[in-house]
Amino acid sequence: MLRTLLTFTVLASATFAANNFTVRLAAYSNTEKLSKAISAYPPALQLTVKTYKKGRYTYAYTVPTNDKTILKKLLPAYRKVFKDAYIIKTRLKKGQCQK
Repeated sequence: MLRTLLTFTVLASATFAANNFTVRLAAYSNTEKLSKAISAYPPALQLTVKTYKKGRYTYAYTVPTNDKTILKKLLPAYRKVFKDAYIIKTRLKKGQCQK
């Protein structure tokens, strides 16, 4: 019983520590239109935007970070192009991001 509780506690803390935050910007079926929309950002913000393709959609999101307050400050800038951008909790690590 104690071993099970200890294992669960370790797994729960590892899962909590692995959580990062990112801004989900958009999902497009046309990759060309998504690239054009991303190019509307200033160069500094363009560097923080990453994409990945899943099925027939290409998703745009920001580089994951542990500090949600940074994303809250940047959210108005991201919403200038993608009006419905929002902050989500993710388990993506910085090394898992694609360009």
